Amino acid sequence: MNLTFAPIIPFCWITFYVVWMIAALFTKRTAERTAWRRGWWIWFPVAAFMFVVRRAILFSVSAALWQVTPLLGIVADAMTVIGLLITLWARQSLGTNWSSSVVFKERHELIEGGPYRFARHPIYSGVLLMLFGTMLVWGRLVGVIAFVVIIVGLSIKAYLEERLLMRHFPEAYARYRRRVRAAVIPFVI
Repeated sequence: MNLTFAPIIPFCWITFYVVWMIAALFTKRTAERTAWRRGWWIWFPVAAFMFVVRRAILFSVSAALWQVTPLLGIVADAMTVIGLLITLWARQSLGTNWSSSVVFKERHELIEGGPYRFARHPIYSGVLLMLFGTMLVWGRLVGVIAFVVIIVGLSIKAYLEERLLMRHFPEAYARYRRRVRAAVIPFVI
């Protein structure tokens, strides 16, 4: 039984996806691509998996791990909304430098303002917060598995992005990394 304000979490994910698809139309041209060039589409299948197909998964994977209470539902909704706001702020701060894939844009700029003052990958911070809120309200093993898989995927992508930025902004990015130590979670990791 879903005890959250039912439309809040799906609304957050739909908003995230729509904003990302529209904003992708207004980015700079790509100057250099890495192997992870087709990553933008991954969010739609993940969202579809999370909201549509989850009931069709094997019973053991959809086994309930904890009881979802009204308070937990409110916390999950709040986390998901806060995560969405972080992703939107970070996406707005990146402007036309953003890409779903690990690429370097023409006239690429190193963004150090906005949420990038606190974490080097704040979009991932927001996405993980949204996923954690979603996982909490599911209370199922499938949510935990999806969360872990996405953490691994985003970690790999962050590593590739950092290598690319170090290659193009060797001094500036090294200074930025020393100043902003948190890759994803401010004051933690």
